[in-house]
Amino acid sequence: MRVIFHVDMDSFFASCEQQACQSLRGRPIVVCGKQGSRSVIVASSREAKKLGIKTGMLPFEAKKIYPAIIFVEPDGAKYENISRRLIVILKKYTEAVEVFSIDEAFLDMTGYVKTEAEAVSRAKKIKIEIVRELGEVVTASVGIAGNKLLAKLASDINKPDGLFLINEQNQLEVLNYSKLTDFCGIGRRLEKHLLSLGIDSVIKLREQPLVLLQQIFGSFCGQKLYNMARGLDDSPVTPYFIETAVKSVGRSYTLPRNTFDKQEILVVLLHLCEKVGRELRRLKLTGRTVVIYWRYADFTHAGARQTFARHLNDSAVFFQFGEAKISKFRLARAVRLVGIQVSNLQDAGFCQLPLWLADRKRTELIPFLDKINDRYGELTVKPAFLLKLNKLRKKVGGFRLRD
Repeated sequence: MRVIFHVDMDSFFASCEQQACQSLRGRPIVVCGKQGSRSVIVASSREAKKLGIKTGMLPFEAKKIYPAIIFVEPDGAKYENISRRLIVILKKYTEAVEVFSIDEAFLDMTGYVKTEAEAVSRAKKIKIEIVRELGEVVTASVGIAGNKLLAKLASDINKPDGLFLINEQNQLEVLNYSKLTDFCGIGRRLEKHLLSLGIDSVIKLREQPLVLLQQIFGSFCGQKLYNMARGLDDSPVTPYFIETAVKSVGRSYTLPRNTFDKQEILVVLLHLCEKVGRELRRLKLTGRTVVIYWRYADFTHAGARQTFARHLNDSAVFFQFGEAKISKFRLARAVRLVGIQVSNLQDAGFCQLPLWLADRKRTELIPFLDKINDRYGELTVKPAFLLKLNKLRKKVGGFRLRD
């Protein structure tokens, strides 16, 4: 019998803040950038959620719902510290702990529990230990099932501080009552496509033949949708200490104000290119495919993509491509966000040196510039164009556990 737990922390960032500051407990709070900034809400407390204030809302939308809402600026170091302590707790129960994000993890409990009753008892112990070690406000919901897909679905059912087990007896009922977007992998865009085909429920998705789904969505995605509707998933729990292949490296930033000023956009883009190039070099990777993109004030997108003849991790080349595209592009509306993503990656050790002497000299110089910036701080040595860059606010980004 395969047994998978999905441990999902409740309102994690907000709970961490309430745990750290007693005066915030029991009050509606949101974790967001400074009031009046253009940040979106990255977490809302249980009290805020009850009022209808959700992650992804803009601050003014939250204020409309509840004018007295409390804004708390994110503290990434605090959340990472608590997340690491959480992993220490989970490792006591199994070595097979997959860190899915900063506030959730999968545990393969196969062999550690023999019956459903044992599984529920073990999950309760985990929940109790989390509260004891991390604080009374920092609770978790646990889903138990025979695979990762269903375990993640189960952890959402009795939130917050919930515990739910999906077995053969209730699996079909749970699937039928689930929304399409409850499944990890079905976002708004895919849901919109499904709705356009008249597929507005899990039941209707299950009625679609595999051949048809693969014709419409492609072989891989079609198979995934077919399996989801039936609760099928054979993906393994990948322990946190096993490195998974990096597929792409990217950065984006929401501008302080909507703008048509290309110079302002390009300065931020150069900063993002520098960060992406540095991350690729830290990971000893190079990439061939570069995507530069921007989001307009109405949240529509535009951008440019190019696959280079050779693999690169030079920030300057990424920026030259972006600058050439943006300079010539007629912006349809004011821009609110700019970003870059590099994919089609391979190990830097396989790369050939550039043919031209000037390019070769730059390739040899870059590691020394990185060493200076590593020692004295980011952008100690930087392109002169970045002197025009205003200080960018900190963002709560992704999380990856490293020893």
